[in-house]
Amino acid sequence: MRINRLFIKLHRMLGSLLSILFLMWFLTGMVMMYHTYPSVSQKDVVSHAERIEAGSLLPVDSLPARAEAITLERRGNTEVYRMRMADEEQLVEAHTGKAAQPLSEAMLRQTAARWGGDQPQLLDTLHAIDVWLIGAMPFQEYPIYHYSLGDTRKSEVYVSSRTGRVLQFTDRSSRSWAWVGAIPHWIYITGLRAHGRQPWTDTVLWISGFGIAMVALGLVVGIRSMVVARRRRRLTPYVKSAFKLHHVFGLFFGLFVLTWIFSGYMSLADAPKAVWPVHDDHSARQLYADTLHTSLFTLDVNHVAAAYDARCVELMEMGGRPFYHVWTADDDFLVDAADSTVRTVVLDTAFCRNVVEKAFRASCPIKATAMDRYDNYYVSQKHTLPLPVIKVETDDADRCAYYINPRNGSCRYYNTNRRAGKWMYSGLHAFNTSFFARHPLLRKSLLWLLMLGGTVVSATGVVLTLRRLRRKKSK
Repeated sequence: MRINRLFIKLHRMLGSLLSILFLMWFLTGMVMMYHTYPSVSQKDVVSHAERIEAGSLLPVDSLPARAEAITLERRGNTEVYRMRMADEEQLVEAHTGKAAQPLSEAMLRQTAARWGGDQPQLLDTLHAIDVWLIGAMPFQEYPIYHYSLGDTRKSEVYVSSRTGRVLQFTDRSSRSWAWVGAIPHWIYITGLRAHGRQPWTDTVLWISGFGIAMVALGLVVGIRSMVVARRRRRLTPYVKSAFKLHHVFGLFFGLFVLTWIFSGYMSLADAPKAVWPVHDDHSARQLYADTLHTSLFTLDVNHVAAAYDARCVELMEMGGRPFYHVWTADDDFLVDAADSTVRTVVLDTAFCRNVVEKAFRASCPIKATAMDRYDNYYVSQKHTLPLPVIKVETDDADRCAYYINPRNGSCRYYNTNRRAGKWMYSGLHAFNTSFFARHPLLRKSLLWLLMLGGTVVSATGVVLTLRRLRRKKSK
């Protein structure tokens, strides 16, 4: 009896602190089923970029051989090679090899204009993060120029003064939905993200941890109360409507509320390695060269830029074989960089299997298959992940799986630990499985039912908290 009273007191205390936050999470979660935080993808960037002008570009094999990544793109009024070294990033003019000159405000304004509007207006020059730059993590890009495009949608862009890259694009609609959806849901507070990710991560994990404890205690108390009530042939021992609703809906939806807050916690935490151990430090990155061997890229990049409407060309070395990853305004694909002529490449299962074998440098059974439908790990509810994809599986202690896109060489990696983490986060939080990808209406209906049930549980908790505070005040 004393333990039950202790559980009740702890549940009430935590509920008084967190019920309003849970209500906010459920309401904003409904919004996020349709509208999320605005962001700018690589596809967005290249679709608004200018075409690379071919003719006098320096050959790739003349660039430093110690670069980890090299990208050719147009910046301002000229082409540049962006080279990432071990401890720095360099920008050099692609025609001369000299260090690229800083971009003028007029050039940055031209970049903004390509995203819409005739006369972008400078709103601010930022030296610190604001609420729309939280997701971009722009700490190396200051100062950032914030422009209004002056169109009917009230569009705004944020442009890096260092690289000329657009870091964020918002309009009136995306900002409005984010204020009632993603920003409160993810607790996007600029003070928590001003200097990095860790303070925000710690805050959310602590709040979620206390929330898990609150819901678990509520389930224990609720089930025990139901058992007592069943002896009197009733479902609940409570008479007052708020108590009754909170108890009944908590019994039916409490498990979902628990898994939902737990999966939210797992969005920022890794699956425990004590339960799902990681035996070897494998990753998708190991399929690519740590340092590019520029001497392998014998195909002149001028020919590639002339053959396509190229907006960005990335150098990629995979399994000892060089490729140009070419981005056009509406597509991206691989070009064989070791060939004498410009030729697109589609990777096959034999090549992908060979790449994984080289990365492992060990004898373990490896199987490669072409997959033309989603499984539970390579899946998108909006069907944005391309198919077919080549799945390479290893029969080692970690049960590694590599999902390689044959058209552009990108890869997703899973091991036993990551698969467990996937189920504990997106599987529980958003029902992100292959079954629901095939039955989207069922998924949406189930999510709406459970979210509404969780909203009632949270709302009645807020009502009970306010009544308790009112009683304490009156005393």
